[in-house]
Amino acid sequence: MILFLTLFSLGFGILGTVMIRSAYVKERACSASAEGMVVGYRDASRGSKHSYSPIVEYQAENQIFTGETNIWFNYRPFQEGEYVSIHYNPEKLEDFYIKQYDLPAAYKMGAIFLLTALGIPAALALFAVINRVITDPKKKERIQAVLLVALIVLFIFIVFCALAGPVITICIFAVMGLFTLYGIRQNRRRKNL
Repeated sequence: MILFLTLFSLGFGILGTVMIRSAYVKERACSASAEGMVVGYRDASRGSKHSYSPIVEYQAENQIFTGETNIWFNYRPFQEGEYVSIHYNPEKLEDFYIKQYDLPAAYKMGAIFLLTALGIPAALALFAVINRVITDPKKKERIQAVLLVALIVLFIFIVFCALAGPVITICIFAVMGLFTLYGIRQNRRRKNL
């Protein structure tokens, strides 16, 4: 089990590093900017699972290029005919990315993979310490269960924050907190009746 988790963690670490590195290299290479127009979408949907990649037309050095991004989502983030800011590679004009779309998604996914890769060994080390320090089996099980749930909730929070953005995450958790406080207040009111 430990070998499997170590290999799993290593794979996630390599994948996250490659994603962040390739996004960084693309960002450095694509130093020229232009305005492009979304002319359509490449649709790679299978059954009920939808995947879309925007197709953009832009002008670079008096030539018109049409290309698609390599980021896929289950929705269409732009309207057809909408103008978007792009960056392209002056040495390879057909190489481009949409500003505020491609690279942020690649950086976020890479960061999620890296956090997963770092979190697995940290959790294993924490469980090993608990196993050595606490001798009471019931207390050990209880602490490990609470810790496991806390780690899962923390991971979901980090992934949600990375994908949705900090403002949306704070708003959603604020609403959840208010709903929880309302539930606690209602329970106290029922007990007093």
